Amino acid sequence: MQRWFMSVVVVTASVGLCQLAGAESLTTADKKSIDITYYPAPAEHAPVVILIPDTRCDRNAFQKLPSQLQKAGFAVVAMDLRYKALMAGTRNRAEAIRTLQSQDTYAPVTHDVKAVLDYVAQKKDVDAARIAFLGTSYGSRVAIHAGVQYKAAALVLVSLSGDEALPGKPVRQLLEEYDGKPILFMTTEKDWGNNFKAAQDNTTYVGWGKGKRDLKIWPGSAHGADIVADQDPAVVVIEWLKANL
Repeated sequence: MQRWFMSVVVVTASVGLCQLAGAESLTTADKKSIDITYYPAPAEHAPVVILIPDTRCDRNAFQKLPSQLQKAGFAVVAMDLRYKALMAGTRNRAEAIRTLQSQDTYAPVTHDVKAVLDYVAQKKDVDAARIAFLGTSYGSRVAIHAGVQYKAAALVLVSLSGDEALPGKPVRQLLEEYDGKPILFMTTEKDWGNNFKAAQDNTTYVGWGKGKRDLKIWPGSAHGADIVADQDPAVVVIEWLKANL
């Protein structure tokens, strides 16, 4: 009898240390439905990491990263973007990019991310003043705009490249407007199949704006969420967020 009681206590404590993730649907201000998975933090007053996916607009692209962040002490929201079903119907990467570019690429900033922030604001167990956006590929473009618009405490931008994040506003201007807050840029030497431009662009980005700017360029040609799916980049992201969020 005594042994059974002790086992129950141990199991209950273990569940409390790492709560299970839960999937939910949110409705945006313009009446679109987006799905998220919320990973509760192991302790109260935890910082929050919001994961914004790539062209696929699918939160499952982050694989093990959400649970790794949760185990490291963060509350995590992995979110879909409104174009997930549309992207699932495309036949290849080029078609997916063309299809996405034909949509309102700012809507995820204006509505989808805002819906997630409203959701987080209702949570009693987090520190809503310490929110980081981590975006990969297209998600990094959404993240940098959302970071400026909603005053996120930190940004992790994976596979960002080009003079503009989204049409109409230069990356340099966004980085200057995000002045004084930390950013981690991450890419690979040949990001997205022997494309050296991403590494070159990221090397330039770290010199723009007055806040802390860190850069990690990995060997190889992995792109977006595939970069942070690897163990070493995931550890770098986690340790950087611990130090800067």
